[in-house]
Amino acid sequence: MASETDARGPGRPPAASREAVEQVALSLMLRDGYDAVTVDAIAAAAGIGRTTFFRYFGSKPGVIWAPFDATIEWLEESLRAQQPGVDPVRAVREAVVSSTRSAVSSSDVWLERFQLLDTHPSLRPGAYEHWEKWKGALADHLRKVSPPDPDDAIPMAVAGACHGVFVAALRHWQNSDDDRDGLLRRLDDRLEQVCSAFAPLLGDHQR
Repeated sequence: MASETDARGPGRPPAASREAVEQVALSLMLRDGYDAVTVDAIAAAAGIGRTTFFRYFGSKPGVIWAPFDATIEWLEESLRAQQPGVDPVRAVREAVVSSTRSAVSSSDVWLERFQLLDTHPSLRPGAYEHWEKWKGALADHLRKVSPPDPDDAIPMAVAGACHGVFVAALRHWQNSDDDRDGLLRRLDDRLEQVCSAFAPLLGDHQR
């Protein structure tokens, strides 16, 4: 079977990188709307074929959700890396900020997708599903430092509060002149305020 280089033929430039195609796709979606942008339009604007697009993302929704999935994986990894005995609210705050830092460092347009999530109803079911996974990672970690009470609402309450802080920080970033470092500082500061309010409840439940 011919390699992708051979298939391009002599003299043809290499295909755009995954990151470059992601930037093109997000730019088109922000300009024209998520629903109006087709895979063919993205491929043409990026100078690639459909095969390359699907190899990078799997589907059009993959442009939005694959980086979100990676962020959830980073969040889970950061939580697992927390040392035993670390204050639970500190562990949650540090994991959220650390995974977000990894995400915004991984892509120049990672944050821009949240403008689409706020403005395009067709993306809301996927957004709900992914935020539930994100919150679930936090709640599962907090349950490990709580008694095995299936009716205990505190871990999910903390996770929901962190989600609210995250969304508020993202919306503030969209409407401000803050750079990515400014977003991370604001996220860390607001998470500390909110998580600290839950500290007494978590302290009562900590093993």
